Amino acid sequence: LQSLPFQKIQHSITAQDHQPTPDSCILSMVVGQLKADEDPIMGFHQIFLLKNINDAWVCTNDMFRLALHNFG
Repeated sequence: LQSLPFQKIQHSITAQDHQPTPDSCILSMVVGQLKADEDPIMGFHQIFLLKNINDAWVCTNDMFRLALHNFG
């Protein structure tokens, strides 16, 4: 991570939803905003699956996407 080109990252979570799955996991969706250095604020959404393995919650799947749109 230290080799990435930005120095400062800020984030704000604007919405989150969580629900159990039939196999005792937790499916979570997070929506928010991300700002790196002096770049414009970008929206993002992330979906991940948590599974309880030996009394510890482990992230078994994770999808992250910046909400980039080309309106030009």
